[in-house]
Amino acid sequence: MLWTQNAWARGDSRAAAYRCLNGHVVDPVETRECPECGVHDTRIVPPDADGPHTHLCNQCGAQFSPAN
Repeated sequence: MLWTQNAWARGDSRAAAYRCLNGHVVDPVETRECPECGVHDTRIVPPDADGPHTHLCNQCGAQFSPAN
């Protein structure tokens, strides 16, 4: 994942975002840096019930809360 300026479009606004080597752009709101391996290739895991959502690292498999 590479941090890329003006990669994410919302209407007429453009923002920096992560772009993978295949050109897919990840909404910067949905990704966090993995505390275990340091990569930003993470995704949101919806909560089971009323608990908070967590993030799952696509690189190392660590699961962590966004507050970490």
